[in-house]
Amino acid sequence: MSLPCEWKERKVTALPNQIICDNCMSCVDEGLAECPFCGAKFENRNPRGTLPAYSLLAGRYTIGACIAVDGEGVTYQAIDSTNAHRVVIKEYVPVTMCAARTREGAVVPRPGKEVLFKTTRMDFVDLYRSLVTLGRTEGLVTVLDLVETNNTAYAVREPDEGETLQSYLDSREEPLTQEEALMLLRPVVYGVEAMHRMGLLHRGISPETVFITPAGAKLSGYATLGLRNAGGELKSQLVEGYAAPEQYAVAEFDGKYTDIYSLGALFYRALTGHTPLAANLRRTNDNMLPAHRVNRELPGYVSTAIGRAMRLNPSERPQSASDLLAAITAPTKLDSRFHLTSRQWKFIGIAAAGLVLVLALSIWAISSALGGGKEEESSSISSSVSESQSSSSQSSSSQSVAQKVSVPNFVGETYQDIIDSDNYTEMFLFTTEYEYSDDYDEGKIIRQEPAFGNKVSPGATIKLYVSKGPEYATIPTNIVGLSKGDAQQVLSELNVLFEIVEVENPGGTYKAYTVVKTEPEAGQKVKMNETVVKLYVAKEATPASSESTPESSSSQPTTETPSSSTEQTQPASGN
Repeated sequence: MSLPCEWKERKVTALPNQIICDNCMSCVDEGLAECPFCGAKFENRNPRGTLPAYSLLAGRYTIGACIAVDGEGVTYQAIDSTNAHRVVIKEYVPVTMCAARTREGAVVPRPGKEVLFKTTRMDFVDLYRSLVTLGRTEGLVTVLDLVETNNTAYAVREPDEGETLQSYLDSREEPLTQEEALMLLRPVVYGVEAMHRMGLLHRGISPETVFITPAGAKLSGYATLGLRNAGGELKSQLVEGYAAPEQYAVAEFDGKYTDIYSLGALFYRALTGHTPLAANLRRTNDNMLPAHRVNRELPGYVSTAIGRAMRLNPSERPQSASDLLAAITAPTKLDSRFHLTSRQWKFIGIAAAGLVLVLALSIWAISSALGGGKEEESSSISSSVSESQSSSSQSSSSQSVAQKVSVPNFVGETYQDIIDSDNYTEMFLFTTEYEYSDDYDEGKIIRQEPAFGNKVSPGATIKLYVSKGPEYATIPTNIVGLSKGDAQQVLSELNVLFEIVEVENPGGTYKAYTVVKTEPEAGQKVKMNETVVKLYVAKEATPASSESTPESSSSQPTTETPSSSTEQTQPASGN
């Protein structure tokens, strides 16, 4: 019997209209009920609405079992017919926008969602096309191919191999050491840095998306912004404890700092054995313990680095993955004094106590050797000791007064830096009150009680007034003409609430998907996190009415009553 397919350098090449049996890896004609070589049944066990098992995609990929469904689409096992390698395929089929699938497999958008489906599909294509260009990179699961067919798109990647980091950490009785965590997670940090250089964000870093393979840890779980951002067009999928605070607020856009937060959370879990407090809860009551308070063996500078990466304010985080890795790897000059672990401090304490004991015994021995002298000498010595004790008592009283310490100047410092410092938290107790301020950025100290320079006893309570940032913001004058996305980002960075209102665009009067008007008008001041600014965004161009004139075309845009096509966005309010 001749081989059913061509063999070249041990690579399988299927002929047109052939699939590969996932049991014996033989090439067989598409549409058969069973494999003629091993007898395996070609039964479709995939859920209704997904691609049938053993169907042929793009004349190359044999679809296997459906393994996952999320708000972005469907994930399948598959086999690449060009080399018989197993792959994973992600099909873009957002449940919020898709209504059905034709007999031929084409995806049908919901009525009224056609434009939105098209634009979000472009986001999917752009992401995975860039990942294909990135190629094989240390610390990342490789995206191999992008296929556009069936009125949608398919991302082909290598399978997730090995054990998830979550499973590995759950199986351990103790947290990872600093050395273990760095050895395990360093490739992932390198991979994230490579994505950032390409202008890509992951947004879904967690122990469930990191796989431990023989080739080292690899990051998987790629997704578009919509899936990793609450309140977007897609049914969001956020991992609590690892998602950054800006991912919970639909009016806030993410950047590299979003992945930095997740990397910090990943190190927190690995080094403490505990999942970090969810960011949306931290914004209302941030009682998450610093890492070194959970794991007393953790160097202080490592805890500080993790704490900075997980700042609620994105601007206060390290702005690159490599900066975070460097901070966790070695202490900075600022932190070098605080890098000893509790075990090391305990050892130092024991050694010091031993030294004191040795000195005491030495003094006693000398005193005993001199004890045979005359009573007069003894009396003299006793008198001297008495005087010495009296003098010592006075000195001790004086020292007690002098033990008071000066209150440092906290004004202008970042509140998170203060509570992350062992020097401050071991010397003082802190209470906070939040106020708006035009002079101090969010999170900075406006003033303090007691004031700088006052003398207080160790353990005294210091009240810090923390800035919530400015109360009012000015709508930029250049916002009209910006794209919808750019305008959203501008207002989000200003902590301004906004609402998208789509307007008709007869004859292409306006550039599609750009801002044509704001309400209130540009240049006006609005209350941050309270006033809702309407952004009127032009739809795609429609044929001009025969009755329209140049004068009518240049008039103010006609707005629609906000309905299902209106997007409302709202950032989380400051503390």
